[in-house]
Amino acid sequence: TTINWAMAEMIKDPRVLKKARAEVREGFYRRGGVDEAAIDEFKYLKAIIKESLRLHPSVPLLLPRECGQVCEIDRTLN
Repeated sequence: TTINWAMAEMIKDPRVLKKARAEVREGFYRRGGVDEAAIDEFKYLKAIIKESLRLHPSVPLLLPRECGQVCEIDRTLN
């Protein structure tokens, strides 16, 4: 899952893990807890999730693209 990959990526780079922990702790102490509204404040954590999705997509991205009919592009038939 995405969370598993994100954790694996953070474990590989302790600097990233430390920064993510600091962000969550700061949000926790500032708000007295973490709720749904606080999640929007975690910019670095969101970036980690997005990067994990980029590196390990849950759906294959390289699906073949084929035209169902003959078409002309730049005077070349495909």
